[in-house]
Amino acid sequence: MTMLTKTKTALAGLALALPLIGGAAHAQDYPEKDLTHIMPWSAGGGTDTVMRTFMNFAETPLGVGINTQNITGAQSGVGTLRLMKARPDGYTIGSLTWDSVITVPYYELVPGYSTDELRYLGSVTVHPTVLAVAADSPYDTLEDFVAAAKETPGELSISNVGSGGVWHLPALDFADAAGIEVQHVPYPDGSGPQREALLSGETDAASLSASAAYPAVESGQAKVLAVMADERSEFLPDVPTFKEAGYDVVWGSFRLIAAPAGIDDAQAAALEEGFAKVFDMPEFQQKAEETAMGAVWMNGADTAAYVEAQQEKAFALIDALVEQGILEK
Repeated sequence: MTMLTKTKTALAGLALALPLIGGAAHAQDYPEKDLTHIMPWSAGGGTDTVMRTFMNFAETPLGVGINTQNITGAQSGVGTLRLMKARPDGYTIGSLTWDSVITVPYYELVPGYSTDELRYLGSVTVHPTVLAVAADSPYDTLEDFVAAAKETPGELSISNVGSGGVWHLPALDFADAAGIEVQHVPYPDGSGPQREALLSGETDAASLSASAAYPAVESGQAKVLAVMADERSEFLPDVPTFKEAGYDVVWGSFRLIAAPAGIDDAQAAALEEGFAKVFDMPEFQQKAEETAMGAVWMNGADTAAYVEAQQEKAFALIDALVEQGILEK
């Protein structure tokens, strides 16, 4: 091989290596600018409050700002579709809830919607559903509520955030188990309006997450009658479970983080790493404890498997309720 040939060969190898070196450097620099965080529920609700808090903490390990945009409608479907269709450049992420991956796709609430277009990055919370009433409500126990409902069939109301959704199904399950007839009142804009309706006396009770109810409970504005979990909540230790009251009703919800499906693997890994570090921050753990957030971290792969299991369970239950005529599809 001549010297000229050797030189050409070396230059060619360098030319091939440069894009790889540049790509590695780019991955190390990511993220280089602020992220957009799509929140598919209204401002002030439980999910909005919790996820904004989490994103504020996440700015430190990621080294950039995270700007939240509330894009509501169709039980989180409108905002989640916006996330799905966003450029997969690593700079748009979004929050997902139970409705985002179960209610919206099952009922086909939004055209062109497919959870296959999402890349799960991790979980933030997993928490039980509760039945709450206003502090001045005449019902102090779940038994009180059931007795009143049986005395006046169809008059008492339980709110939720959307028909057939995350907090409607638990209320339906409870009503069926207790043999009572109640009104189910939806507040599609989220737990904020739902909670206000409860406190104003517009509804008699609310089916919602423990974390969404907690601020009103702590301020003395509301009380929780029972928790839909296998065991009592560490944040509501004096509140019995539905099982203790004789009703095998166990429900919960979750808050997840995702990106458009086409995001680069290295970028997804960097985001996962940054989000995971939030759970190592004492300040975050203290905030999570103070607010009964139900903070639970799962990485992207574990979150994807968790969602698949939840979908399988929920879809089977909804199918059964539709077959019984309790729900319409």
